[in-house]
Amino acid sequence: MLTLQLLNLQTLIPGRGRRRSMDDRGNNSENGASDGLINVYNYHDKSFFKFRTDEDLYCEKICILICKTLKILPTAQLLFGICEHEATGKQKATETATTPYKWLLPDAKLSPGVRYYFRMRFKVPELDRQLELIDVHSHDYLYYQMLHDVLEEHIEDMRYPNHKNKTMGLAAMSLRVDMLEKGRSQHEIEREYKKYLTESVKSQHFWFVRHPVIKTFRKLVDGKPTVADYKWHYIHEIYNVAPNYMTEVYKAKVDYLPNEQSAVVGGGGIAVGDSISNLSNTLTVASNVTLTTNLTNGGRSNTSAGSSRQSRRHGSYNSSLTSAGADNKIPVYVKLSTHDSPEPGLKVARVTSDATLQWMSVAVVEDIFTLYQEEDNVVRMEIVGLPKGYRLHFNSQKDTKSFLSYISIYIRLTVRWMQNTCPTYTTPSLEELLRLNCHGPIGASYSFMKLHDRGNKCGSFIVRQCDLDYSTYYIDINTRVVARTNHHERCQTETFKITRSDNKWHLVTKEKPDPAFDQLTDIANYIHAESETRTLIHPSTYDKPPLLLLCLPKNLKAKKTNMVLSETELQRRNPQIFNPLTDLLVFVGTIGLTGEKNVYTMRGEWIQQGSFKDVPVTLKFVHDASKINEFFDLSSIWTSILSPQFVKLYGITVSRPYTMVMEYSEHGQLNRFLKNHSDVSLSCLLELMRGLVGGIHYLKDHRIIHSYIRCANMFVTKYDPKSNELVAKIGDPGFPRPYTQSDLAWIPSNYYRNLELAKKDHSTQFWAFATTVWEIFARGNSSLERLTQEDLIKNKVTYANILKSHDHSICPPEIELIIMDGWNEDPDKRFNHLNIYIRLNVIKNRIERPDYESPDAEVVLSDTNSQGSRDDDNNDNDNDENNESAQTVGHNPMMLMERGPIFPFNCDFICTRVLLVEDGKVIYQEKDVIGEGHYGCVYRGKLELNDPSCGSKLVAIKKLKTVKVANDFDREISIMSRLNHPNVVNIRYWDEKSLSIIMDYYELGSFSVYLKSRKPNPADRILLRYALDIAKGMNYLAEKNVIHRDLAARNILVDHDKVKISDFGLAQIANSDGYYIAMNEREIPIKWYSPEAIETNKFSLYSDVWSYGVTLIEIFSRGEVPVLDKDKQDPTKDEFLNSLKEGRRFPQPEDCPMFVYRDLMLPCWNAIPKERPKFSELVKRLQQEIGQTVSIAAAQQQQQQQQLQANHLPNHQPNHQMNHQANHQVNHRPNHQQQQLQAPPTLHRTSIINAD
Repeated sequence: MLTLQLLNLQTLIPGRGRRRSMDDRGNNSENGASDGLINVYNYHDKSFFKFRTDEDLYCEKICILICKTLKILPTAQLLFGICEHEATGKQKATETATTPYKWLLPDAKLSPGVRYYFRMRFKVPELDRQLELIDVHSHDYLYYQMLHDVLEEHIEDMRYPNHKNKTMGLAAMSLRVDMLEKGRSQHEIEREYKKYLTESVKSQHFWFVRHPVIKTFRKLVDGKPTVADYKWHYIHEIYNVAPNYMTEVYKAKVDYLPNEQSAVVGGGGIAVGDSISNLSNTLTVASNVTLTTNLTNGGRSNTSAGSSRQSRRHGSYNSSLTSAGADNKIPVYVKLSTHDSPEPGLKVARVTSDATLQWMSVAVVEDIFTLYQEEDNVVRMEIVGLPKGYRLHFNSQKDTKSFLSYISIYIRLTVRWMQNTCPTYTTPSLEELLRLNCHGPIGASYSFMKLHDRGNKCGSFIVRQCDLDYSTYYIDINTRVVARTNHHERCQTETFKITRSDNKWHLVTKEKPDPAFDQLTDIANYIHAESETRTLIHPSTYDKPPLLLLCLPKNLKAKKTNMVLSETELQRRNPQIFNPLTDLLVFVGTIGLTGEKNVYTMRGEWIQQGSFKDVPVTLKFVHDASKINEFFDLSSIWTSILSPQFVKLYGITVSRPYTMVMEYSEHGQLNRFLKNHSDVSLSCLLELMRGLVGGIHYLKDHRIIHSYIRCANMFVTKYDPKSNELVAKIGDPGFPRPYTQSDLAWIPSNYYRNLELAKKDHSTQFWAFATTVWEIFARGNSSLERLTQEDLIKNKVTYANILKSHDHSICPPEIELIIMDGWNEDPDKRFNHLNIYIRLNVIKNRIERPDYESPDAEVVLSDTNSQGSRDDDNNDNDNDENNESAQTVGHNPMMLMERGPIFPFNCDFICTRVLLVEDGKVIYQEKDVIGEGHYGCVYRGKLELNDPSCGSKLVAIKKLKTVKVANDFDREISIMSRLNHPNVVNIRYWDEKSLSIIMDYYELGSFSVYLKSRKPNPADRILLRYALDIAKGMNYLAEKNVIHRDLAARNILVDHDKVKISDFGLAQIANSDGYYIAMNEREIPIKWYSPEAIETNKFSLYSDVWSYGVTLIEIFSRGEVPVLDKDKQDPTKDEFLNSLKEGRRFPQPEDCPMFVYRDLMLPCWNAIPKERPKFSELVKRLQQEIGQTVSIAAAQQQQQQQQLQANHLPNHQPNHQMNHQANHQVNHRPNHQQQQLQAPPTLHRTSIINAD
């Protein structure tokens, strides 16, 4: 079995033959192809790695050896592979040119006499911005690979005559790189300029090419950018000019094409193409499974929602429609659109002579759950939603294996890193990890988060590969409980280093020799922890470690579309079963009450695949399991209603809380809308009436009893006063409940003695229709639910109707006739839709005459109110909202709940959450917890801006758990919202209802975790810069008079090359005397608190200085918890305070520079607060020390460069790579944290790239 630390570097024999120059072309035996060894070409040194054939070497093992030699990080190793290049010379540039590289599978054996290449195969999203952040050495190697491909004219988009000026500019840039990197003179480099040009450019412009190249080169010589800056710009240019670089296109044959139009086949079969058969009254699950089906005769196509989504994910298909037969396959091109493309997934295009290929989607990679070689040169993929799979017939075994490795490795880089999707061939290193129950190089942050997610129990541990070194492993183990709640424990996690040799595991300790063990579990048992139980957390195919899923975009692309599904399309879709996790978003803070017990509404969105915008919806959910039967009964009834006059039911969920996914009404309930829009024109009301009449006629025609027609149960979906368009739809009747006295105005008077009988009478809803019309023309200013039976009978005696007629100036007489008809004692005379439409047309014609004057509705309504049309004093409108919310079943929240939890009940509601912000929305899931404390949790999410041209950005969402700390939330917001400093975390948005704060997300996480995971690195000079960053941030807070009160490494976040202060939950503004006295008793981190803070709760800027000194202990001990007395690891508050009063201080950490301890830490712990240094003084001390350190490092670098120039050999690894990383902080580099990358000030892109 393969273990990474057992790899024998002696098998790597550096080539000592003739160095291949840039002008060499083709396969040349002199370059080592026939020396009996395995030869793998290395672009970095333009030479061969050589391996003996008698070693047990296979492709993946050789890749790892080469990566170790080139210092490519373990996290980036899967981006690379070994291939053969079958082309000899240039290929013609065509759109359908297939990949010339034949890639080897991980377990493949290499042969002598074949020329192999070590190449970066997979392109990470935003290559020019992200790759260098992932691994600087991978970025460096890519430069040399691109340089080779440009010169060999292997990049299709860069072939002559395309971008010939840019090609010469790139040549000038590579001249400058070699001059700096190899220490060569300018004169010497200029003499060799032709080696940096393609053959096509030299042959076509032999006499004219020198001047523009040398001119551009000399401009670069006068600039200040570093070698790394030039390489970055080289990659940046090719990335933008050749977007298809590293895209692999294969040629194959398939049995059928997805989404292709087909005719009806014999035997009554239905051809499934762009449209679906006519189905109605159907409830369809998302995976295209129909629960109940009725064929509708003679109607338009009614595409189900599930089918529509599946067709976009996999393509509609019917295998019986293919040109059947093994000898009649369809030739196609095959490619994979990566995750940073608008529509990612595996695609095919028919081989055609057309200029543009028509690419059709087969599947998104997430849905490919296995692929294997079914027979010679035939690959079969099993795909979710395609029951018969999908087969590809390739022309050769090499193409077959290249494709298998391409898809299976890409799936590991995007979806399931711990799974080998192709069982036909093995991945040795992955099999070894699974055998050991060891994680890959997931990083400490993800490991700590997973320990938390898996219960966070003392004794739980994870074994993982190091993300920086191939020969190192780590064990992260919960050693003790630091806090307990009713639901879980909060543990301290410690990290221990492990190595392996002689089939033994060695725990790296201060003891020598290191203890050796046979099994990893033995190491966990050896490490001391409070609990005797040890629980190994196994690696899972469902793990999503950001460090390994490199081909997923860091800044997710927003949908760049304005395409919205039409109302017609949504109306004709059949209801479906929704998966809350993948299909729905819920908007936090929009939960509202309805008139039914344990029934709530929330705003949400229905996630659409492909190029359409997500559909806004209303979620109506019930948590009471006793109402499950009523839930499905209501869903079944509402499914059968297919009229656009009713709020559309898009589907349901079948897990708690049971949810109806309904059409969203942008303007809410009709009664509230009319009350808030008293200027609604009569023309709008007439359009509203037409829709209502159509809905009532639909109920009558289909003999459906609604039982809850109300103005408050109609919902406004459109309002455009300019076009007189007002659309309100009838909501669902809700769960069964008995009629009460509050329903009397909507029930015929002959049922007052037995209200339940009214539910069985179809004509009851005609009476309710008349009352609803009365409410509409009262503009929502009514409280009819307050009227008693006596009130209604009295009104009938007084006004001849149950309610007083409206003034004709606001309610035309024809409307009054409609109302009176509806209140007729004879049920057969209550509703005639033809008569009603005639009356509405009469009104419409009258108001369109030029001499018509519209009344002032507000004045008339005021007069009507004063006349007592609501009849008695009890009908006071001041309490309308409470009354309505108590009895109305709404699709918009009736009454938004106050601050508190998202849901008023305990449940694992697994929908994705949404927080609306000023210019977009923040999306997150409850499972994505990245931190948790006593009072709140922090989640990872993404920010999607309303502007579709802006990509999504990862953010952190801090949510408080209880409203009891709402005052702390307000204070934290007031402080953070006015802070703006590069070393202080910026707050982006906040939401008071959900007690949420949205901040930038930093992938490297907590500084304490970062330090522990990188023992014994990083170097002191790097730690000094981090210490300076913290001091600068704290100095800024001091200038703002802010006392942090909780400064510690756990509250510092790492942002690649800098750190930022976070967590202002305890922060306070100092009073006029410069301090703050805490009044509340809280659990406090005493090890970081000054004596006066512990004893008197008195905090000041000086107590923050004390905490800074303790934080330095954490930094220079590489993440160790500060310990004042080794004999008392966890002293009580009084014991710790007494020790400080006695003059005891934290001891100097091992390997901590004396300057840091003597000149920084100890002064911070002065017993007299005002004798402690100010942060401005600490900044100066650190800047002086760092300046001296940088000077020493620069001198060492110069010495190494001189040695490199003197001893440069073909296969010698340039030391500049190591130095570049070490001095990353002082080099002039592009700012990768900005939204738009900018060129260094002295590097003008136009003058470099285009050689004039």
